[in-house]
Amino acid sequence: MQEEVNRLISQIANFGIRHVIICPGSRNAPLTLSFSRHPQIKCYALVDERSAAFTALGMAVAHGKPVAIVCTSGTAVLNLYPAIAEAFYSQIPLLILTADRPPELIDQWDGQCIRQNNIFEKHILGSFTYNPLNPSEDINNAIALCTYPKMGPVHINVPLSEPLYEAKKSSFKYDELPHVANYVTNKSNNFPDALKFQKIIILAGADAFGQRHKACFERLLLQGKIVLIADVISGLHETQTIQNWDALLTLADKDLKNSLKPDLLISIGKFTVSKGLKNFIKEHKPIEHWHVTNNHTIANPFQTNLKEIESDETDFLDWLAKAANHLDNSFNVSWIEVSEKLKTSVELLFKTSSFNEFSATNLILDNLPKSSFLHVANSMPVRFVSFLADKLSDIKVYGNRGTSGIDGSTSTASGMSIMTEKPTILLTGDLSFFYDINGLWNQYIKPNFKIIVLNNGGGGIFRLMDGPHDLPEREDYFATQSARNCHGMAEEFGFNYYKANDFVSLQTEFEMFCKDETKPGILEIFTKPENTIEFYKQFKNIVTSCHSEARGIFLSK
Repeated sequence: MQEEVNRLISQIANFGIRHVIICPGSRNAPLTLSFSRHPQIKCYALVDERSAAFTALGMAVAHGKPVAIVCTSGTAVLNLYPAIAEAFYSQIPLLILTADRPPELIDQWDGQCIRQNNIFEKHILGSFTYNPLNPSEDINNAIALCTYPKMGPVHINVPLSEPLYEAKKSSFKYDELPHVANYVTNKSNNFPDALKFQKIIILAGADAFGQRHKACFERLLLQGKIVLIADVISGLHETQTIQNWDALLTLADKDLKNSLKPDLLISIGKFTVSKGLKNFIKEHKPIEHWHVTNNHTIANPFQTNLKEIESDETDFLDWLAKAANHLDNSFNVSWIEVSEKLKTSVELLFKTSSFNEFSATNLILDNLPKSSFLHVANSMPVRFVSFLADKLSDIKVYGNRGTSGIDGSTSTASGMSIMTEKPTILLTGDLSFFYDINGLWNQYIKPNFKIIVLNNGGGGIFRLMDGPHDLPEREDYFATQSARNCHGMAEEFGFNYYKANDFVSLQTEFEMFCKDETKPGILEIFTKPENTIEFYKQFKNIVTSCHSEARGIFLSK
């Protein structure tokens, strides 16, 4: 049996997978031995399967190639599911290998037996069984599904019979197999005949590997004929017509939004963080909406009359730059003028604000080390960063927005930090941090991993949302108040600890926090919820003073 397991691992290594997370267990022993002894594969041992799977996801984001994870049978398998769902919707390449009991033992009251075949079928690109006792299926095609025609998770279930350690003292041999190409690009293109609209917006949605389009976006930006907007986790947030469009579309009144409306919306990538953008497009629909994809990744969150353009995105953007030569630049100029007015008003608000989560985030983004990786947790941190995207120069930004859960942010960020020597900074809330505390149960974390915790004593988003903000049950059942702090956790897991509760201490502590190269660090920022609530109200009211002037710019054109 071990020989056939080795053949499976040979195929995986041959595909180019070099990083494997192993969750300790007994049923997966043949897989563990084979991976750990393979000369081309680096293995990492993590105990908590849920955290381990998110760590693998973060490694794949930073590495740009598939990462594998191995676990034992039973409920260990179920704990992988949150990260698999996130990888499915965010299109992150993961190879999931689950050890299983032999088929004859399933549902026979034997230990650690559950129905593992196709267990992830609703959120997986492919589910396969590899039986070492009868290896009839060529598994190469299964492995390749991680990357083509789209990227995402693939599951291989491996039923293993006892004895499990029969080869523990044997010398392992791995087959030398023909090379398998792992990244293939679909070059079939289906371009429109021409551009018949003047007011055009390109939206780059979330894409962990979106920087591959940067040269195309730079060309279109220099051309200045089409408005470019890019989600904060699109990989293209530095290459767009205006940086503060999320705040602009969130704060703009109805007349201004109507003037900003495109006749043609072109989208690439996937989802967007911005609720303001979603509402803007839903309420002010373009005449046409094209979504460009080479693998039929398409959805319609804006409820438009959507048309799929089947094409490689880079080829399409090259065509678009040529097709847009005849356009004038008035639509772009209008967006830029309004953006500058809003930027001035927002800067003034921050200069006069009390200390709160939003203003603390603003200060942090102003002082991030260049060339950092910034992982932004869900709820309010990712929204603050989206509003302040103009401050993210030379920063790679990522967040788990496929399912938008709080369950794996710390683990995902730790996985990213493992794969790079660059500073990797997690900006998170207190509930998200404590929820995923096992993300720190990781012997591979290095001093480049830094965590910033916005501690407002609960789920701050529920104090800002229109629905629950005035509920009498808000604090107990929505915000879920917590008196915890991170100091003990930092000591437990070997992190240096810093704390701040005003602008002066934050400036001082953040500088030391970033410069410390001896250990990973946790910077805990304590804020008063009422200060954030009041500041957010003031932020939302900018529309009155800013856009009453800006509206005239558009209506005069």
